[in-house]
Amino acid sequence: MKYSQVAAALCLFATSMAQPWHSMVAYPDLSTFFGQRIWDSSVWTPNTVTQWPAGTLPASCASQMQARGCSASHVQVYNVTYSDCARPWVFCRCDYAPVSIGRTADIFGRMPVHMRSMVRHPMIVPNPDGQCCCAAPDDGDLMVAGDCPIETFAHEVSHLIDNRGDVFGEDFSSKSTFVNALAADTCSISNYGNTNGRHEEFAEMGVVALYNVNTNLLPAVDSSATTGCFSNQLSAIKTKFGSQFYAYGGTCVNRQPDSLTQPATKRVRVKRENLVGRAGWCRYKQD
Repeated sequence: MKYSQVAAALCLFATSMAQPWHSMVAYPDLSTFFGQRIWDSSVWTPNTVTQWPAGTLPASCASQMQARGCSASHVQVYNVTYSDCARPWVFCRCDYAPVSIGRTADIFGRMPVHMRSMVRHPMIVPNPDGQCCCAAPDDGDLMVAGDCPIETFAHEVSHLIDNRGDVFGEDFSSKSTFVNALAADTCSISNYGNTNGRHEEFAEMGVVALYNVNTNLLPAVDSSATTGCFSNQLSAIKTKFGSQFYAYGGTCVNRQPDSLTQPATKRVRVKRENLVGRAGWCRYKQD
């Protein structure tokens, strides 16, 4: 199945399209150029999945699920332990979400462990658009609706890297290193990154960095673009974050504490504990 990003109103926080950064785009749709390549070059990490007994769940799961119409009584909770980290990730899944815990755990585990370490709770949430792939990070949690590919996970985790990988709460994409790199380049990385703000350009570049850091390869750019037209952005991200987050190997480090456990019967107050790292929902169409 092919996934492609819809270039209009993808993130629900956006009220209008930003002015394009450049007239030239290297890869109009990243999934077309990188989807299969990233999958083929990814490293599968063995995992074990253990479901929690019914009755309790992490507080952030209760809040995020309730906000999306899934009550706590419908939330399944799992410990997913990967071979490269002794501490499990606590996943939450709405029991009527269309994607299984096994598939989501496998795709999440194909990201480098240091990318995974940025995520507190992966959540499989109800699909708001039926068959769409939609995803968002919020307060360190990663919410995914629909059958999303690895590049979607990498894009969303790159938002967390952008916002927390350098100085917590300060977007690297808004700092002079990245701002100047984008200005010095002659193209944006994708149609989506070109028209939805620097934070989305960074997240799209994060997908490219994941592939390039681990293969030292790049696919040929679109016929309308020039080879090397995004080299300054890629260099900035690789220099700052390449070995720290995007390279395979190592073990989990600097993970956030899990959200506090609460009874499933506890009344949920829908709120966000911390707006840091919230990029908004991104929608991806499935063809």
